[in-house]
Amino acid sequence: MKDNRVWPYVLPFPLDMTKRRLVWSILQSRVGMSILTRVKLDARTFQHDLIGRLPYSNKSIIKYLKKMVDANILEQGMERVVEKGKATWMKWYIPTSLGKWFILFLRPPEEIRPELAKQTIEELFRLYSSSVVEVCEKYGFKIDSFQRVFDEQYLKATVKEAKRIKPQVVVYGSAALDIYGNLEKLPCEDETVYVEEVGRYAGGMGANVAVALAKLKVPVAFVGRIGSDFAGRILLDSLRKNDVDVSNVNITTQNSLQTLILRNGKEGRWLFALGSPEHALSITSPSEIDWILIDQSQIVYVGEVFTEIASTITSYAKNKEKTIIYRPGVPYLRFGVERIRDVLEHVSIFIINNIGWKTLQDFSEKKVENPANLLDYGPKIVIITNGAEGCNVYTQQTQYTMHVPEDLHDIFVVVDPTGAGDSFSAGLIKGLLADWTLKKAISFGQAAACITCSRMGSSPSFPTLEEVEQLRH
Repeated sequence: MKDNRVWPYVLPFPLDMTKRRLVWSILQSRVGMSILTRVKLDARTFQHDLIGRLPYSNKSIIKYLKKMVDANILEQGMERVVEKGKATWMKWYIPTSLGKWFILFLRPPEEIRPELAKQTIEELFRLYSSSVVEVCEKYGFKIDSFQRVFDEQYLKATVKEAKRIKPQVVVYGSAALDIYGNLEKLPCEDETVYVEEVGRYAGGMGANVAVALAKLKVPVAFVGRIGSDFAGRILLDSLRKNDVDVSNVNITTQNSLQTLILRNGKEGRWLFALGSPEHALSITSPSEIDWILIDQSQIVYVGEVFTEIASTITSYAKNKEKTIIYRPGVPYLRFGVERIRDVLEHVSIFIINNIGWKTLQDFSEKKVENPANLLDYGPKIVIITNGAEGCNVYTQQTQYTMHVPEDLHDIFVVVDPTGAGDSFSAGLIKGLLADWTLKKAISFGQAAACITCSRMGSSPSFPTLEEVEQLRH
């Protein structure tokens, strides 16, 4: 670079060397510092008030006020003031953006009203942002990298400050931003159709289960990866807002996962996971696992987690005699039963939906003819969910179908089935924690899922404990 003076963009100091020297001389002077601590942030400060309050000569105070104007720390003006019937012109000063930065830096926080501090910080941030834009244009830097750094620092600070709890359930899985769109029909080849975006909601199977559990008043911790981007902020804020422990969320420089959900009133809906190798899908290393969380919990839920990591988690949890629920998404079931068998051997309850079951059948080298055959791989219970039709349950002793009660069909009209399986899983877990029978726990989960289906979006649609209890009692 021909011009190496990049550092003035980092701090809001003037580029002009003469003005910088003035700033340093002001900051090194008792008179200058005393003036800065008494200048008002949000109103005019009159020269005669400073002269009357500061223990310095008039000449010294006026000299440093002039320096501050020359250094662009203060702006000055004159105002006609009437005192005791006599009009006079009085000189006043207000801080510039640079001046406000110094005042905030020097003044104790308790002396500044919160709303004034917020307003001032926003103004300073605009100043700083304009400097960042300028330096990007000047030196060919990519503005995206600065935005990502800001997101990453915000998310990491949020996780660091997050309140830790002793969870009853620890959830390992994915978080994704769900983008909803309406369209009249799917396009033909080379055809363009208009998609009306109708909402964006925090989602992802693992994060959804964690939020649904929290709404059922279950202390829960979520462990997963969230990318450093605007979607990551939405996802983390949703988890925090719903009182999920996020202290073990891994913030990565990758992009957060997003899901496009297209709906057509006549034909149904289509889900597209907008992923790539650069997206944050799952924790990737045992070093990202807080083993104490598993020790503290009663139930370990494993969702969309890379199979090698899922096997490590479930093996440890089994040794600790925890109840383990495994509910992978369809992409993991495409590996076939051979790839997930190392996870299944540690699992207490294996849950997949009907589409997942068919996928597992199609992609397994060794054909699995009946869901009951999955019990041979280790699970004590296998549950195949089938939407409004209910679910099929398989154990070593018996198998049966749990239909969704007719009264729930009568009460709730399906608006959006997204998140229904997550809500069902959360309700089932709530029942298991209460030591209910499996049938009663499944019934509770079905009630939660029906409420979820009657609402739009994933996270916003999960019912509270009181809402589900009202249906079941």
